[in-house]
Amino acid sequence: MNQEMSRRGADLLAADIESALGFEVHIDETVPEHLLRLPSPPAWRIEFTVPALNILFGCTSGGHTPSSVAWALARDIHDDILARSGKIWPADPAGGDQPLLPTEGGWQGPGGSIPYGQVEKAKDPDPDLDGVVRWWLPHSYDGLIASRSGDVWFSLWQFQGDEQLITPGMPVKWRIGEGSHGKYAKASEVRPAQP
Repeated sequence: MNQEMSRRGADLLAADIESALGFEVHIDETVPEHLLRLPSPPAWRIEFTVPALNILFGCTSGGHTPSSVAWALARDIHDDILARSGKIWPADPAGGDQPLLPTEGGWQGPGGSIPYGQVEKAKDPDPDLDGVVRWWLPHSYDGLIASRSGDVWFSLWQFQGDEQLITPGMPVKWRIGEGSHGKYAKASEVRPAQP
C-alpha cells in the first residue's frame, strides 16, 4: 500500500459524498506533528475530513487498489455520514431506506452496484415508516429505527436477539437510552416485535 493509492481511494469516496450529499470533503496528506513524535512515525498519512458533518478519519494503510481503500474508508465513516446527515446515502436505485453497502468492488444493494466515485444520489428517509428497522449496516453493526416521534439509532450491543435476523423493515420494539448519535436518540434496548 502506498500514499498515492490511498489518495486515489480517498478521492473516490470524496466524490461520492460531494456529488450525492453536497458536502465538501478535505483530504490532507500531511503527517500530524503528534504522530511524527512517535518512536516509529508513519511515512505518510491520509486525513479524510467532512467539516459540515464534523467527521475526521485518518489512515496510513488500506487496500491494494483505490477501490479497496475507498471500501476501507467507507466502512469506517458510513454510519457517521448517515447519522449526521439524516439522509439515506448512497440511495439504492431499487428504492427503500436501506442504503447501498460498501464492498471491495463498490457500493452494493438489491438495485445493483455502483463503483466508488460514481454515486450521485442520496435521499430523505421515508416519513411513513414507523416501528421498523429503517436501515442496518452489517459491516459496523449499526442501525436506525424508523419512528414518527423521531428515529432512533442502535447498535448490535442494544439488540436482544439473533443479529442475523436484523433486516430493513423488521418490526421492533425499543427503549430510548441516554445521549444521541448524530441527529438521533440512542436506544438502550431493541428487540424484535412479537407477532
